[in-house]
Amino acid sequence: MMATHVWVTNADGSTPALAAFLGGKAAALFAVLAGIGVVLTTQRQRERRAFGAAALNVFGRGLALMLIGMTLGLVPTPIAVILVYYGLVFWLLVPLLRLSNLSLLMVATAWAGLWPFLSMLLRAPLNVGSELGTPNWFDLAHPLELLRGLFVTGTYPVLTWVVYAIVGMVVGRMLLAARERGTILQLSLGLTAVGALLALVGVGISMLLAGPFGGLNSIGASTGTGAQASELFYSAAFGTTPTESSWFLASPAPHSGTTFDLAITAGTSLIAIGLCLAVCLRLGDTAIRAIGPVLGAGATPLTIYSLHVIVAGVTYTTLVSGGWLAEAPELFWLVSSAPIWLIHVAGALAVGAVFFWWQRRGPLEAAVTWTGQRFAALAAPRASQTVG
Repeated sequence: MMATHVWVTNADGSTPALAAFLGGKAAALFAVLAGIGVVLTTQRQRERRAFGAAALNVFGRGLALMLIGMTLGLVPTPIAVILVYYGLVFWLLVPLLRLSNLSLLMVATAWAGLWPFLSMLLRAPLNVGSELGTPNWFDLAHPLELLRGLFVTGTYPVLTWVVYAIVGMVVGRMLLAARERGTILQLSLGLTAVGALLALVGVGISMLLAGPFGGLNSIGASTGTGAQASELFYSAAFGTTPTESSWFLASPAPHSGTTFDLAITAGTSLIAIGLCLAVCLRLGDTAIRAIGPVLGAGATPLTIYSLHVIVAGVTYTTLVSGGWLAEAPELFWLVSSAPIWLIHVAGALAVGAVFFWWQRRGPLEAAVTWTGQRFAALAAPRASQTVG
């Protein structure tokens, strides 16, 4: 994710291969992990059949994420902060907590196929593209536009991104079951295989629709772009597809929110999770201690993400908005380059090392957990009074 934020352009204007490869995939993995997190944080409540407490826990965690996101949105930054959308996704998961794995997969599959069409139908009369990047408190002055952006027309439309979180819920449940049975390695290999198949099918069908089935030709005729239709079709989007032609729904482009984009990026997320599980199972105690900073960073993702956004925003504002870059173009590397990406990664590992050896959670993670617990406590039955 850091690479897609601070190494998106080379000094000569070209796109780095790493950013092109990771585009859309890093954020999707973030959302799948949200679903896994929901399962892990409500495990005890679900085991006690305390679904009311579990629902309030998820609601409270989502609310905390939205409050943090709205505040972080006040930082001037070119990064589209996902946290408010992320929190709303948590809310949409609340009614799904009781569903079986099969039901969740059916919901995710059906919605991934249906929603892109509905989104295009809703957006076509509006004649707008992506109209909301990072929400902040000032956006509350226009509540209807804010809601429309959050759910339909924003960079991370909640009704699109909930698919990833539902997939994550299934993965999370499978992880818990595999841990009890001692079959995590088998699960990791299965996730990797399923993810690869899902991604390949998404790419393959999209290519067939674009070429042999005439999608690109139709887009070229509808938009008047001719040979440039391919660039429109495959270029990274900002949460939504163009509405000039229904053939855009066949696009595999990152952040387009099409069925094929969802399939590809959900697939790559499963591959990443499966491979990481397989590798970690082979690590001994010495190796675990050696990668302590990585584990610590993984346990403090929200804190590190927020620090990353703030640092990148301050750097960008100072150099670009402040005019320094115009006077000293050689400072461009501070905005987008491999070195600045590595500096952000090093900073993340440094923060991770502190929390790993301190054996503490990050402050924002603790705040989200505390909020969820306070809401969950509202479902606890009051102790009956006794008369002595």
